[in-house]
Amino acid sequence: MRKFLICSLALALATAPAPAQEKQAWTLDQCIRHALENNIEIKKKELSHEGKEIGLDESRWSFTPNFSMSSSASLSTGRVLDQTTYEFIGNSTMGSSSSSISGSMDIFNGFRKIYALRRAKLDLLAESAGMESLKDDIRRNVTAAFLALLCAESNVRSAADTKDLLVSQIERIEVLLEAGKITESDLLQAKAQLYAAENDCATAEGAVESARMELCQLLEIQDYKGFAIDSSSMTAPAKASRPVTEEDVLSRPEYRQANLLVDIARQDLKIAKSGYSPSLSLSAGYGTSYSSARQKAIQNPDGTFRYEAYPFMDQYLDNRNSYISLSLNVPIFYSFSNRNNVRRQKLALCDAEYDAMSTKKALVKESLQLEIDCRTAQKKYESAKEQFKYAEEAERQLRERYAAGAADYNSWNIAATELAKSRYALSEAKYTYLFKLKTLELFCKGF
Repeated sequence: MRKFLICSLALALATAPAPAQEKQAWTLDQCIRHALENNIEIKKKELSHEGKEIGLDESRWSFTPNFSMSSSASLSTGRVLDQTTYEFIGNSTMGSSSSSISGSMDIFNGFRKIYALRRAKLDLLAESAGMESLKDDIRRNVTAAFLALLCAESNVRSAADTKDLLVSQIERIEVLLEAGKITESDLLQAKAQLYAAENDCATAEGAVESARMELCQLLEIQDYKGFAIDSSSMTAPAKASRPVTEEDVLSRPEYRQANLLVDIARQDLKIAKSGYSPSLSLSAGYGTSYSSARQKAIQNPDGTFRYEAYPFMDQYLDNRNSYISLSLNVPIFYSFSNRNNVRRQKLALCDAEYDAMSTKKALVKESLQLEIDCRTAQKKYESAKEQFKYAEEAERQLRERYAAGAADYNSWNIAATELAKSRYALSEAKYTYLFKLKTLELFCKGF
């Protein structure tokens, strides 16, 4: 019997269903990190950044000399030209070969390559600033979607609270109706409002699904139905963050990128002006050749000459040649193309400077508006809390008076409606304030 009980207990434990694992609840920081690691736009921006790095690498290597090597072999018939002697040979078949190695480098070209290298470095920095700006946009969008989901979930709870309140009130109304203290119209009105509350619950649940799907789209998560968020850390502080300073504005990636574009335009102007300067280049080469029609002259002891076959390697050694040259190019007249290019780059520089000023102006306006919105949202949140507190107390007192027969149903209905409105208003004010606050913090220092 003891062994039987032990075996039965072991079998029951083995076949018992495993406890269901709780879904992972994502915090806002986890959502932002996941979005930054998996967002498609950021991945495309990273590809663009790698392209800028390749451009910088090309600018660095442009200072090194260029080397090339070539080799050729040919077979000619008829009246052919011997490339080693530059003589024509008639009615013959000739094989020939040549090899060469050459190199060239710019000695001076108006510092064009130096300006191009500086431009490539600035271009890479501007791309990095653009990457930071894109990441800030992703953070802002994820924060907005996260708080929208929290607000939608809060609205579901508010709708459920309103429904529960109506259910409990209907139970009291039925008791009062049986006692003959009220008419049936109160019960009918309460039931009609209950169905309206159920519709509100369905609408709120649908809004949660939509908000969850929107957030998962930003996080590149396909299974949005199993996604859950953690709201424990999302509490509204009593005091807003510090005000925005000029240093915060000047440190924004948008402003840094605009200034880098101005510097790039300056380098483009210098590159255009380098077209007025003379250019000096150096080139050198080494080569040799072979011809099957050529013969080697060998002097006999008696002073006469005889001709024998000229081996391939002997010809390659004997036909060696090399050269070195300097080339100077002085621009005189190119249909004013250099002058027009310089004028065009001057216009581009002015345009970039105006863009930088407009960017700073827009950032200053954005910072001021963020402070105004944050203060306004904080005041609305504080007012919404007081409104909810008094609406809740008013509904409680009228509910008690209605149960005692000291108030009619319409009075309680108005109080219950105001309570539901204040509950929704409090949820919206809270998460609006949190979003404005997070946006202001992101503008100042980021997350």
